[in-house]
Amino acid sequence: MMKFDFMVQTRDTAITTVARAVALPNSVAVWPFIVKLARKIDEPGSQILVANDAGEVIIRVGIVCARGLANMHPGAAEFAPPRSWL
Repeated sequence: MMKFDFMVQTRDTAITTVARAVALPNSVAVWPFIVKLARKIDEPGSQILVANDAGEVIIRVGIVCARGLANMHPGAAEFAPPRSWL
């Protein structure tokens, strides 16, 4: 299992960590989490960042793009993140 940190960066460049050390089988498994998180964010211009356990940002995606992924791939949002961080 790999561990990932999920963060939100707003237009004013403030970065907020939403979840730390979320254990997932691989980096592909982060996308359902990203889609669910994107649906919860209302601030225009925000981005979601995902860092691996080495602290490297491996994914940076805008909210609109992340929401669009759910429309293109309806199954992308099937795996829900824990309620504790949404």
